[in-house]
Amino acid sequence: MRANGLPNGHSVLEIAQATVFSGDLEGANLMRGGMQADAGDLVLIQVVDLHQAELWADLAVGLLTPEEGRVSILGNHLSDLDTETCNWLRGRIGRVFSRGNWMDRLSLLDNILLSARHHSRRDDDDLRAEASALATAFDLPGIPLGMPHGFSRMELQRAACVRAFLGDPLLVILEDPTYAEHANLLKPLMDAIRAARNRGAAVMWFSAAAEIWRDRSIPVTRRYRMAGNELMEVGSR
Repeated sequence: MRANGLPNGHSVLEIAQATVFSGDLEGANLMRGGMQADAGDLVLIQVVDLHQAELWADLAVGLLTPEEGRVSILGNHLSDLDTETCNWLRGRIGRVFSRGNWMDRLSLLDNILLSARHHSRRDDDDLRAEASALATAFDLPGIPLGMPHGFSRMELQRAACVRAFLGDPLLVILEDPTYAEHANLLKPLMDAIRAARNRGAAVMWFSAAAEIWRDRSIPVTRRYRMAGNELMEVGSR
């Protein structure tokens, strides 16, 4: 499986020998490690808490700079790139944030469409149609209208999945995507992951839940785990 525009021989994402501080300067812990996601991979990363997931996800998309090591997307070292190019690469990444990350002054639909509108030239009606199809796939009653505060936590979690997979991203980062609705959300999520992988995207799934780690119905290709302050690969299948 190969993502459109993926240079031959390069991973979608590679974090190599990176170190990053967790917490403020006074109580900071140094986390270290790395991970790799190739075209078609489903990478499962077991973390202690979602703060760790946020840090590694921020590092992966270039919002956080490692103290040591490097982060590469599509073979490009982010530290070597200008801001415009980094933003373009970031626009090819979908993400379910552990804390929602909704802009209160925008409607939920505009929140969902914001990144795709900014990073593509697709017609707005086309984007709305894709968002509507994804919303239906994630068991929402059609395209989500209204402001974010008018939706339940579960509805927002489903909307976050719609936003993450919208626009055929090359990398999808999921921070505890099933939240407390694992049984109901797992099937539509796996369908979306399967479609993304089939077109060559890589998917990274962070979770602190043991039930996710033990669920053999999730077709993981690489596994990583936080062991103390180190992120280590523990196997693949």
